[in-house]
This record gives sequence, structure tokens and C-alpha cells, in this order.
Amino acid sequence: MYRAIPAAFLLLVVAVSTSAFASGYEYFSRGVDANNRDESDAAITSFTEAMASGDLAQAYLPVAYLGRARAYMKKEQCLLAASDLTEAIKLKPDYLDAYVLRSGANACLNRPVEALVDISTAIRLKPAAELYFSRARQQWAMGSYSRAAADAAEATKIDPRDPYILLWIGILDERAGTFEQDEFSRRVSVLTIRSWPAPLLDLYRGIARPDDVYRATRRAGDATDANNRKCEADFYIGEWLLLRRNTAAAEPLLKTATEECPRNFIAYAAAKQELDKVQ
Repeated sequence: MYRAIPAAFLLLVVAVSTSAFASGYEYFSRGVDANNRDESDAAITSFTEAMASGDLAQAYLPVAYLGRARAYMKKEQCLLAASDLTEAIKLKPDYLDAYVLRSGANACLNRPVEALVDISTAIRLKPAAELYFSRARQQWAMGSYSRAAADAAEATKIDPRDPYILLWIGILDERAGTFEQDEFSRRVSVLTIRSWPAPLLDLYRGIARPDDVYRATRRAGDATDANNRKCEADFYIGEWLLLRRNTAAAEPLLKTATEECPRNFIAYAAAKQELDKVQ
């Protein structure tokens, strides 16, 4: 299991009973299908055509903006994504997915305050573990470690068995100066998994070393799994080294994570943010 940033995209499967919306809806459907196939250019073209058709039902417009923004984010065209998400929110002010994705776009644009406002709005709309976890990482990126640790603790109250939230509690508590080995081990003890990312948790528990983690990456079922584990190991071991003030050893690992992790992985975005702070 790997931890990716949720796409914050709502799939709609709807039946249109009248032909009045056929043209716009056809383009809209193509955009949805293209996004599901990770064909971002085709998605952008299709959603643009849908919105320009003049006959797309009003209820689909915010979803079309969201869909095109999702495709822009895949291409790391974050300014265009943020603009589309603002339009989606104008059309639907309580659009949870749009606030979540715009938070990511603002973070990409190095607009930390705007990113924090958006994810906080999303939490007010739906106080879910995943959203508290997202805000914890945004607070971490901004250097607000105590607030980040508090958000991660709130997330784990809602979902105490998410191994990545627990892993970040270890990181954030260390950053905030409140890390207690016994308490962290107690939190981790509720998990029954011994597969990935258990070796990373063992590293932060103090019962494994980086070499143990890297050996575990090579025990994956196939090459893709092994590469994904390796990229996550590079970030989390790099962070572990930073917490021990070994910046020289951490930097190359963080750089490798930005080069090798899939773009939708938490480890990719976090490694980029950490490099900005240490370079």
C-alpha cells in the first residue's frame, strides 16, 4: 500500500434523458473517461469543448471545471488548475472537492496561506481524517509544527489505523519537540500489518535502521511496487535523517524522491517542499 494524494475528483455516472444536452454532455463524458485513463491533454480538450458547447446542463459546469483542473494538476499546470477551481467554487460555493484540489494547486504555486484557507474550509464542510491529514501536511510545510501535530492527532482519532497518518505523527511530534517513543509505539501497536509501510514505522519506533527499510523495498511483488517503496523510503529516511540533523545525507535522498516518486504520491510533494526549506 502506498500513500497518494487523493485526486479530489467526483465521478458522475448519469443518464441524460433528453437530447438537448447531448453535445455538451458527450464532450463532458469524454473528459471524464480521459481523466480516468490519465490522458490529461484529451481531458482538457474535452472539458473545454463541453463548456464551450453552450448546451451543457448548468449542474455539470462546476464538475467540468473540476475535471479540467484535475487534468491541469496532472500536468503540473497549477495556475490554470487554480483558476478553474475558483470558477467551480463560484458556481457551487460548498464544493468540497474543489476546495481540496485548490488547496493542492495553491500549495503547488507556493501560496501557503491560500492553501491553508482552502483545506480549512474543506474541513468545515466535512471534518474527515483525510482532510485533517492534508492540513497537517500543509501546516508542516509552513513550519507550524505544533499545529500540524495537533491536526495529525485529530486525524488519527477519526482513523486510528491509517499507517501513513501514524507515520506523520512521528515526524510531526519530533518536529514539535513532543515525541515520546513509548506513546508512538502504543499508537502503532493497534496496527496488524507487517507489510509496507510497516518498516518505515519501525524506523521511527527505533527498532529498525535505514538499511532494514531498503531491504524491505526489495521484497515487493514486482518492479513497480519495489520502485514505489524505494521512492517512499527515500523521502521518509531523508526526513528521519533531517530530524537527526544530518542534512548532508538527507538532501540526496529527498532529491531522488522528487525524481522517482509518482507525482500523486505524498512523498513526492513533501520531498519538494522539504528541499525548498533545506537548500
